[in-house]
Amino acid sequence: MTRDSSKTRSHEHEIFINAPIEAVWKALTDADELIRWLCDKARVTPGQGGRRSVAWGEGDLEAGETTIEVWEPGKRLRLVTDPAKAASGSAATAAHLITVPIVQEYTLETRDGKTVLRLVHSGIPDAPEWDGFYEGTRAGWPMFFIGLRHYLDRHAGKHRDTIALMQIIGDSPAEAWDKFRSASGIAPASSSGQLKAGDRYTAKGGSGPSLEGRIEIFNPPKMLLVTAENLDNSLLTASFEAQDGMNFAYIALSTYGLAQAEAQSLREQLLGWLKVLFPAPAAE
Repeated sequence: MTRDSSKTRSHEHEIFINAPIEAVWKALTDADELIRWLCDKARVTPGQGGRRSVAWGEGDLEAGETTIEVWEPGKRLRLVTDPAKAASGSAATAAHLITVPIVQEYTLETRDGKTVLRLVHSGIPDAPEWDGFYEGTRAGWPMFFIGLRHYLDRHAGKHRDTIALMQIIGDSPAEAWDKFRSASGIAPASSSGQLKAGDRYTAKGGSGPSLEGRIEIFNPPKMLLVTAENLDNSLLTASFEAQDGMNFAYIALSTYGLAQAEAQSLREQLLGWLKVLFPAPAAE
């Protein structure tokens, strides 16, 4: 069924954070803070008419640039995305489907002694070429918001090291999920427990790192987000997606304030394990 590309869709997200509004605002608008919870690289020119750019891995900051349309410190931030830079793959070549700007609008307020952060991501074309972008951002923002809360609650001001595998894989998302779950040995922490958000878990599989903590997101076969309390309260994300006829894996461990030698040892262990588990497809 072909959808009407003149129509758009949106999704909304909200989270309570036990931190002052000023700290949450800074996390949204300061380049050094952005790389502690959202991205690998960031650049911000503050104020109305300024720019905010974010990128992951080897990504280009120019491609992740947004224009700051509203800048109300501690209250509202509205970012407008250039349609041609809004997504990769087929969506990037479908700018003719854009009829209104793609917008990220953040609002902040204090409620019950906590900061409430709300995001409305709107203007996304209701067309097949944009399904991957829509589904990816809809699933991704809860993960990032939990990462922001975890950073401000547990590690405010600390440097973040991210150990990540981001690549095309030969497995389908369901196959990759089953492979990751089996190899990691992730299981409920108690015999009567379950693998679901809010429950505790352990992971003691093979040559991968031994982990224990709390499940934050459990959405098979797409996404898993857990705390790794035995690694100084790190965060582990595993996400598997199909887009543009290809399958992708994103597995990342975010650590905070670890000594360089410890972080490097963990990096070698985790990436060595993941690259065996999910080898890059052979070049054609």
